[in-house]
Amino acid sequence: MHLDTETLAQQIPYYLTAEDKKVLLNELEAISRGGAAEYVLSPREDAFNEVMLQGDGWRGFQLFLFDTGKRTSVRGLVLSNSCDVDSNNPREVPARVIFAPLVRLAAYKALLDSSGIGAERVAAKINAIKAQRTTSIFYLPAGNILDEDYVVRLDEAQSMPVAAHTASSDRGKLFTLSNTGFYMLVFKLSVHFCRLQEKVSRNLTATA
Repeated sequence: MHLDTETLAQQIPYYLTAEDKKVLLNELEAISRGGAAEYVLSPREDAFNEVMLQGDGWRGFQLFLFDTGKRTSVRGLVLSNSCDVDSNNPREVPARVIFAPLVRLAAYKALLDSSGIGAERVAAKINAIKAQRTTSIFYLPAGNILDEDYVVRLDEAQSMPVAAHTASSDRGKLFTLSNTGFYMLVFKLSVHFCRLQEKVSRNLTATA
């Protein structure tokens, strides 16, 4: 995935101040070049400890293991829109929260190492992940309350009832994304799930 100034600028919301837009764009551009940026709010800055927002890290998600049919409690990143998982919003059908597991980058690298593709290709893939050029992976660099680098595989998304997560004894908030982290996540989600330039004609007259 290629990130350039024009593409990133299109993702910046209208309601930010001119100064906030400038800071956000500079950080997004730095990320695209492999540079560093603040992805998560520090605990003293997080005013959303009791609220579930898109991009939050939480404990207490139940991950279904396809190979064994069992469930296990994991830390995960909220992919659902904030409004869709807000318990204050009335709804006729119980809401579900979509999440994907938080995985240590070191563990993901070990998985690549074991695949036999070679050290050079592994290094190239890790560099692409850190520059947010891998469409199916959202990268979270170490910093603030993150003790090391993490990744979220967007193709590992699962869901569970919001009420079940709320009632979980393992439940606990880990972090809230900063503006930079949030808009990079939204950009990655839009590319991964809604790529309009897929170059597939869906006309009924198209030949197989």
